Amino acid sequence: MVGEWQASIALPQMADWVTVAACLLAAAMSMRAAARCASAAFDRHFWQFAAGLLVFLAVNELLDLHTLLTIAARAHAKAFGWYGAHRTAQYAFVIALSGAAAMAGLAMLWLTRRADHAVRIAVVGLAFIGLFALLRAASFHHLGDLLGGGASRFDWSSVPEIVGIAVVACAAAIYPRDCDMEAS
Repeated sequence: MVGEWQASIALPQMADWVTVAACLLAAAMSMRAAARCASAAFDRHFWQFAAGLLVFLAVNELLDLHTLLTIAARAHAKAFGWYGAHRTAQYAFVIALSGAAAMAGLAMLWLTRRADHAVRIAVVGLAFIGLFALLRAASFHHLGDLLGGGASRFDWSSVPEIVGIAVVACAAAIYPRDCDMEAS
């Protein structure tokens, strides 16, 4: 299985490098937002979590870990005899993941109802990134076709992911410089 993953890894394309750079920039901005407010523990922990998640996404973009997940799922389907129905399972998985991502996003918005508005904006961006990453992990091959993937110089299917990353970066940029002044 690992050998198949290694054989399927392609050199990162320009869109991959743009996504990695965007993730790392947004992670740095999230860490800066975390450092801005020492008195609000929830906000600080949220921004640290966002930064860690964005760094993980950058590593995933380069190492293609979602392909390893796809290969493992394919091997499981073949081993247990349901590979013939894998398309139906894929669609059901994508629908379930979409619902779970929407519910998780709504739950995070509810949990952050008292947090700064920038945190809530970042939650929306993270939910968007999460949904897109889950759809890719589900190996929804038609997603690339739908989004125009496979362009010769730039893979346009990365644009939705980059938009979500940009939302998080913008939210980190507008996060208040002094939380104590904002609260009073």
